[in-house]
Order: sequence, then C-alpha cells, then structure tokens
Amino acid sequence: MGYERYHKTLVEVKTIRPHVKELVDRCGTMQAAAHYALVAPNTIGRILAGANETMQKSTASKLMIALEHRRKEDRSNNRTHKRLLKARQQQARIDKEFET
Repeated sequence: MGYERYHKTLVEVKTIRPHVKELVDRCGTMQAAAHYALVAPNTIGRILAGANETMQKSTASKLMIALEHRRKEDRSNNRTHKRLLKARQQQARIDKEFET
C-alpha cells in the first residue's frame, strides 16, 4: 500500500552527532551550519546537546549532504576553517595525553 511505519523514518542521533559537530566546526557557528544545511539552528543545538535520541531521516540526510558539500568546498579552496583546525589540534592533544 505504500504505507511506511513511522519508526523506519527515524535515525539515532548518536550516529549523526560527530558529523554535525564537524559541520559546525567547518562552518564556524551552529547558526552558520544550520543555515548551510537548511535546518533550524535549534535542531543543531538539540543534536549536539543530546536532547533527543532519534531524529527524522530527512533531517539527517540534509546534514550529511551539507557536510559532504562543505568538505568539497574546503578541499577546492585549499582551506580548512580555523575552528576545525583548532578542534582537531585539541583532539590530538587529548588523544596523546590519553595514550601516556
């Protein structure tokens, strides 16, 4: 009949959170990332805060496509946003401290 159960249109937020964080780091702010991905800024905030366990698959798709496009833009411009570089450096320091 073409009817699809509602739960099949949801994805777990924890699977998309690292990608959303990268998008925010690449864009500079949550508002810029939301504008780039064509979603509401509070959607980004709720994802990063872990306010919801699931989200619409269509919203997750928008965010993943936006991240893919932003990565391509950064590569073609031979630049990475300062905030992303800072986040990567901080994560490298944390990983290094954790190993010792």
